[in-house]
Amino acid sequence: MFKPRQLRVFTAGGRHFSYEALPLDHAAETRPDRLSRGYSANVHVDSVLAEVLVEGPASMLRVVRISATHYLVRRVGQPVLDLSERKYLHIGRYGALEVINGNNYQAQLELYFGDCPAAIRELPRAEFTSAGLAAVVQAFNATCAPTGGPARSWLTQTEPRRNRAAHLGVMASGRYLLYSPDDGSRWLGPTGGIYGEVLLPNRTVSLYGDLNLGRVGGRGGSVQTGSTPGTTVVGGVVYNYSIPVYSDFTYQAWLVAARVGVRRYFPLLHEQQFFLSGGFASDVIAGRRFTLPAGAMATPSSRNFDNIGLPLPYVGVGWRSRRVAVGLDGLVLDRLYDLRLGVSYRLGSNPDAAPRKQAAGPR
Repeated sequence: MFKPRQLRVFTAGGRHFSYEALPLDHAAETRPDRLSRGYSANVHVDSVLAEVLVEGPASMLRVVRISATHYLVRRVGQPVLDLSERKYLHIGRYGALEVINGNNYQAQLELYFGDCPAAIRELPRAEFTSAGLAAVVQAFNATCAPTGGPARSWLTQTEPRRNRAAHLGVMASGRYLLYSPDDGSRWLGPTGGIYGEVLLPNRTVSLYGDLNLGRVGGRGGSVQTGSTPGTTVVGGVVYNYSIPVYSDFTYQAWLVAARVGVRRYFPLLHEQQFFLSGGFASDVIAGRRFTLPAGAMATPSSRNFDNIGLPLPYVGVGWRSRRVAVGLDGLVLDRLYDLRLGVSYRLGSNPDAAPRKQAAGPR
């Protein structure tokens, strides 16, 4: 693998990058728990791998840091201008701390391109986005730069995808069900099935659903297997009677489990993600087959045992790395405890991955 210093300039997936020394304001911060009291600046030059958005007499680069996004603008004869997201805390009128947006990018651009009326005219409608800032830079390149004409723009290739993306995959899980803890009725067994997920444009929230099939079994109840005769004397009269004898029977059935909910993803290192999940789960138990004790005098009807469970809320946590995800979810309601540990594998390619270009063969 190449180190950043060895990749001075390169293009990947339609995005253009350049490794160079740029002045970055390290005091620029947007995370709520890291905001400083009052406005402050801490600018020093860093060697970074920057994404090139506009390349010409006036150029624009982007550097995304965990604290804030920086847009670096430069032109011939002027120092590099760092436009960055910025928030800070301020003591308000009644002594409460207020969050202030300290991003004065329009005033900075007005000073930087003050000699170019076309760029100044773009400022009022320029939002703090790649497209908004690039419009100001390109106005300078088209009308005020010595060479004239728009510079090269990589913006269309670098804009993040904002469409929803669908994932489909298979999964396997182990499930633990505990009904009525008083009598210890429980079940532990494997299930398998499919899942589907729709990632929203921000890629941090998704709509999730899965459908699993497994076998469930256990004690089904009691059935009469005979009777024990007896006699008793009441007022000199002898009465004969019988005491019914009951024995337990067991069952096996199909368990169809469905879950529908939402996942919230949090990024980790190396394309890994941690997620929280929540939603509703419902079970369908059908096709019961009974194992009766010897001498059973009746046969239970599966219609009396097959059922569809009401949707119940569940919560969960998990971890995902590329195609593979591991999740633990569960629900607790009255005398029902339900835990599931599952592993899923995404089928198909990542919809956000840039398509690979085939290398040109010999001619």
